[in-house]
Amino acid sequence: MNKKTSMKIHLSRFILALFLFTLIVPLRVMAAGKLWDSNTIPSSRQKPRLLDEADLLTDSEEAALLSMLDETSQKWSCNIALLTVKDHDGDIQAYADDYFDYNGFGADYNDSGILFMLSMYDREWAFSTSGSAINTFTDYGQAYLVNAMIDDLRDGDYNGAFTAYVRECDKLLEEASKGTPYDVNSKPIRTASDYMSFGLYSVIIGLLLGLAPILKMKSDLRTVKMKPGAGGYQAGSPTLRVCEDRFINKTLHRTPISHDNNSSGRGSSFGGGSSVHTSSSGHTHGGSHGHF
Repeated sequence: MNKKTSMKIHLSRFILALFLFTLIVPLRVMAAGKLWDSNTIPSSRQKPRLLDEADLLTDSEEAALLSMLDETSQKWSCNIALLTVKDHDGDIQAYADDYFDYNGFGADYNDSGILFMLSMYDREWAFSTSGSAINTFTDYGQAYLVNAMIDDLRDGDYNGAFTAYVRECDKLLEEASKGTPYDVNSKPIRTASDYMSFGLYSVIIGLLLGLAPILKMKSDLRTVKMKPGAGGYQAGSPTLRVCEDRFINKTLHRTPISHDNNSSGRGSSFGGGSSVHTSSSGHTHGGSHGHF
């Protein structure tokens, strides 16, 4: 192959790559378009609480999930919203904030709400919180929500992940209604069904522990045979001995327990509370983001 032919091959490859690039980039730009009409906060909500632009759910799953979102939002007077997209423009946190603001999700319940956004191109997720929901869904609480969803997200069970999102939001809202939002020093969240399960397990374990020695004694008695007279049971004259305990001395060792505030246990990376930032509309939001 001469030099001239080689140059032609390289040139043709470059032209083909350029052609493919000009096709792919517009497609991504189209997929990443903004999902709001203008950069003005409307006086009413413009979108349903579930928008599945990435088409991750079936029609029946969408209907059931939207019903859950609407019911839980109305129950707590807090918008719980969910958005999936194939791709997005710019920073995912900023996109989630703007989607919430410019689609009027703050109009329903005095600005209170939480949005979970999923972007499939870079496998990113983001939370955006607003109003009283900023304090309800603390940074630690958002990590709790992610932990409830992350396995299903990685496995591609998006309906399972989103169902867990709504269910756990309901639990966190209930915790906040008691006066203390779920945070670093909070006890694990328990529901009535959890306590019923614990009670049932306790009864079963108690029965098993109680039956085990009884069944063992019953098994040992199988070798015992009845004797006609009482003499067969006499083991000889009893011998009594005097036994007593005497207290001599006491030795007590005290070891102070160190309290390390920088423990690497659960929640150690969180300082408590909710971090906030300002969106492009000038509105205050809480939130977090990451990859799955």
